[in-house]
Amino acid sequence: MKSAFLALLLLLSIHALAQTDEGVLDMKKHKIVMQFTNSDSASQVSVVGQVKNIRTAWPNAQVEVVCHGGGLDLLQTSKSKAATEVAEWSGKGVVFAACNNTMKRRKLTKADLLPTATVVPSAMIELTLKQEKGWAYIKGAH
Repeated sequence: MKSAFLALLLLLSIHALAQTDEGVLDMKKHKIVMQFTNSDSASQVSVVGQVKNIRTAWPNAQVEVVCHGGGLDLLQTSKSKAATEVAEWSGKGVVFAACNNTMKRRKLTKADLLPTATVVPSAMIELTLKQEKGWAYIKGAH
């Protein structure tokens, strides 16, 4: 009878976990840096969707999306097609970084970006530094 009780308790615990953590694969502290270079609206929506998928499966993952070239449009106030989603995920700890080199080429300032965007000196250097620190690299929105 004791083993039947333990088996029932285990079964109920597994069922409760399945209900509360649906879609969660693990709670590890994964570190992911994403390179984003596409300006089109579908790609902007896609990269934010990829962030959502990652954070749904790995809620504790650190994610940084580094935007340069055409990808800077995602963070530019006048061109972003996913500003609401960027703000939402920024509020949940996702970093959306703008390349200062691209900003200089386009004659943009921090004031031209969404309020939650951060600026890094160089996208290539930021991507390299993250990888040197053990972050996984993903090319976002293909």
